[in-house]
Amino acid sequence: MSQSLLNAFVKRVRDEAASDKPTTALRELLKDSFSQRNSMADAIAAQEEDEVLLFEDETCSIWTCRYYPDIVLPPHEHRMTVHIAVYQGNEVEVLYHRGQGYLRHAQNRVVSEGEVLSLGSDAVHAVTAEGIGQSHAIHIYEGPLTKVKRSLFDWTNGSEIEFTMENFHAMLRKRSELDELKV
Repeated sequence: MSQSLLNAFVKRVRDEAASDKPTTALRELLKDSFSQRNSMADAIAAQEEDEVLLFEDETCSIWTCRYYPDIVLPPHEHRMTVHIAVYQGNEVEVLYHRGQGYLRHAQNRVVSEGEVLSLGSDAVHAVTAEGIGQSHAIHIYEGPLTKVKRSLFDWTNGSEIEFTMENFHAMLRKRSELDELKV
């Protein structure tokens, strides 16, 4: 059931991503998907990995995402609009202002179960969960995320670092290490 649900969802996302107004269409699709919130959360929980690429082409990338409250993903950019729908728990977007040679904490935005948040192509954020359990979400990017050259940002000085999976995993932090950074 869970894989067939995700397959049907991917087909709908692909249709909307190729429409004349993909941003509006994708946000509406995600809002509509909350009618199956529990089934979507179960489908995400059934994935083998915490982040799974379900589909990617030139119009969109669709990922299932599970985050934990004790781990924070490093500050990074996407260089394209992303739509985040949370089906279980709370996902925290730690948003930053980026300037010439610096990265400054701007705010934390909690995306709770049943909410959709869109971030623009210039957004820089770190990600974690809030509460006692995982957050389960779908992230839809308006483009081919894995084909875009993008950056990670150093936790202390904000300098750009090439986005590679090796660098990404090396920069994961325990939340307790980052309290002074307002995470």
